This record gives sequence, C-alpha cells and structure tokens, in this order.
Amino acid sequence: MKSLALCAALILFVPQWASSQVAVHDYSKIYEDASPAIVTVHTESGSGSGFLVTPLGHIATNFHVVGRANYLAVQFSDGRKVGAQIVATYEAGDMALIKVNSSVVKGIRPLDVLPEDRESSVKVGIPVVAIGSPEVQDFVMTQGILSKTTPTTLFGDFVLQPGDSGGPLLNLAGEVIGMNTFIDGTIAGALRIEPLRDALNSETVIVTADVEPSADLLPAIRADRYPVDLLNAKVAYEPINVAAYQFKAGDFQVTAVTPVLIGKVQMASDRQRAKNQFTRRSRNVDTASQSLAAPFFAWHATAGDTLALTVKFDIRPLSGLNTRSVVSKSVPHFLTFGKAGKFDMEFKGEFLQFRLYRDGELVQPITPGRRLVSGSSETKRFVDQAYGGLYVYDPMEFMNGDKFRIEIVDARKPEEVHKSLEFNSDSLLIRQIRSDFSYPQTIVVIDAH
Repeated sequence: MKSLALCAALILFVPQWASSQVAVHDYSKIYEDASPAIVTVHTESGSGSGFLVTPLGHIATNFHVVGRANYLAVQFSDGRKVGAQIVATYEAGDMALIKVNSSVVKGIRPLDVLPEDRESSVKVGIPVVAIGSPEVQDFVMTQGILSKTTPTTLFGDFVLQPGDSGGPLLNLAGEVIGMNTFIDGTIAGALRIEPLRDALNSETVIVTADVEPSADLLPAIRADRYPVDLLNAKVAYEPINVAAYQFKAGDFQVTAVTPVLIGKVQMASDRQRAKNQFTRRSRNVDTASQSLAAPFFAWHATAGDTLALTVKFDIRPLSGLNTRSVVSKSVPHFLTFGKAGKFDMEFKGEFLQFRLYRDGELVQPITPGRRLVSGSSETKRFVDQAYGGLYVYDPMEFMNGDKFRIEIVDARKPEEVHKSLEFNSDSLLIRQIRSDFSYPQTIVVIDAH
C-alpha cells in the first residue's frame, strides 16, 4: 500500500515540480551573435546606438541620434571607428538609415528584422533583450519582458539609459522587433520596426548601395585606462593647480580635462567637505580629513570614462550683462524712482569649431563636440543659452612637438578665426598635460599605438 501511495504521489506532484524547474534562458548566445552588428553612433552632439541591417553597410538608428549631423562616425564592438553618411530618414517615426563603406562590414552578419507575418508574436509578456551603448558604457545588454504594446510603440522593464537610443530590441530568436528610443519613468520604450522594414523592402537600399564613405579608420578612445595606482599617487602627492589647465580665448573659457585633474578636483572636494564637517565639531582637521578622502579603486577603470586615456577640451562661452542691463546699470539710482534695475546675464560667444595644430599640422580629434549650454548665476538672472564645445584628443598627440596652436571659431563669424593662441612645449598647459600622462622622471605611461 505504501508503494502504491508513493507512486500516486509521484504521478501527481513530479510533473508540477518539473514544470517549476524550467531552465533559465541562456542570453549569452543572443549577445554573441548580435554584438558584432551593433555600433556606437558618434556625432558632434553626442552619441547613440545603431545596428547593421544589410551586408552593404546600412545601419539603422533613431533620427534624433543623427539629426542633421556634420560629423558622423560609427564604432564597432571590435574597436574600429569609421565615417558614416545619412542615406534615408523617417522623421515622423524617429528612424534613420546611415551607411558605412561596405568593405568595413565584410564578414559581419546583419541583424534579422522580424517578418511582417510574425508581428502577432510581439505581445505583452514575451521576454526581450535590449543592446546598446549608454553614455557611461559601450555594448551593454539588458533583458526583461514587454509590459505594453501599441500600434507604434513597445514598453517593457528592460533597462535603457541615455545613449541606448537607436539600438535593437530583440526577441529570443535574435530578431529585431523594435528600436530602443526613450525612457518613461522606470519603463523603457522602443519603436515598432515597421517603418524600418518598409525602408528595407523599398528601393532605398538599392538606390543608396553605391554610397561608400571612406573606409579609413578614425581616431578612437583606447580600450585601456589610466593606471589607478599612478592616479592615486599623483592625486595624493602633487598639488592641484587648476590655472595650469585653463585659459581664456577671446569670448571663451577653455579647460583641458584629464584623469588627473578630475581626481585632484574630487580629492579637493572631499577634503573641503571633511574640513567643514570637523570644523563644526571642533576637532583636529588635518589628519582626519586626509583619511576621509577616498582613493580611486580598480573598478573605476571599467566604470564610466573618468579614467579614459583622453584630453578633453571643454570650451564654454563667457557671460556678462546683456546690453539692456548695461544701460540700466549706468542710470543713476535717483532716476529709477527708487526701483532698482533688474540685471540679466547673457553669453558673449557662440562656439562653432576648435582646431589644434602641432608643429603646423592639424591634429584630428577623437570626437568634435558641439552642444547647447545654459548659464547660471546666484545673483543675476540668466536669459540666454549658447553653444559650447567638447573636443576629445588622444594624450599621445601632446607628448611630442615644440609648438602647439589652438584656434576657436565663433558661429557669429564662421569664416574667421575668433581667437588663435600659441603654446610652446615649455608652456604651463603643455607641461601639465605631459606631466599628467607621465611617470616621475618623465617616463611616458602610455604607448603609441
């Protein structure tokens, strides 16, 4: 009887137990198969994501990623970075097709777009995978399920961050069912792929097949990072001199940003906070504040771009009182009948272009950046915004050479050089950059690749 009871129990409960032990899906194969076809899209306004859709070099992305970019390049997961060209746009659907030289994608399998006759398989509850290049990382995959679908949009709990726009949303078969586009609170959103499918089935691909941008490799940020031990030593033992990194160029303020400057500024902020804390408690400040300043840890090398081997020139327009406020300020107080004038601030420049020459030769940046900046003032109202710049260079460009020239072009007079500055190898700026990327005794810590 006991044997019969045991058999009955096994018959009743083993199937239920087995069904609860369903194997978790292995997403690694989806990533391995798809990642060679996924790219980071670079423009002067920032970066986004995209994915290869034809063996001819057509890449799909969001229209808002590329806009009408003057500078357009894509970088593959193997590190290669090449120029690209916009060949088709669908602005209403926020999609675009760009193209690279067909020789660049030789051997890379384009992603499959979900066929129209299987659209019904895209429904709430199905597992999905999103891959893209958020601003702080490259080629990141997240997974989730679809939470809601509409005729044009897919919502889900897969994680998206700024920079993921334009990347693919895949089903478990590795087929593209959507284009990652936005975040709505904690819910991610992707556009349905129908406009892209229509473009691929039209004459667009045939008509643009002969568009062949240059296949030459462009400068790219290196995969290796600034040595953490060296950075901690420099931050701990070298005094900070912000003036060595900054200079004025006409109506613009320029700062050369390096990992060492970032580290020293962070350390100075930590120490100042510690001093304030211990001053309030009436304790000894010096020794305690030293212990509260946290070093950079090894994980910083893989998190964000703090330790990227780059020199970034941050160009910001200077500000001042606008014309009306200048006039108001000059009016005697008694003529205002007791009402103080309201003084408004505005930018004095409108950045367009930054050029760097070494010994008379133009140095190509890794990325030329141009984006809107907004002003701030604690005492006056800011009524303006203007373009600033962020140009990224490889440090090796500064490790040799005798004369450097920097030119800035203002958008108000694009045919002229707004300001030109000369820096010799013994200038404060060049010496500081070389020191930041050198060991003591001027041994360079990075190799020329």
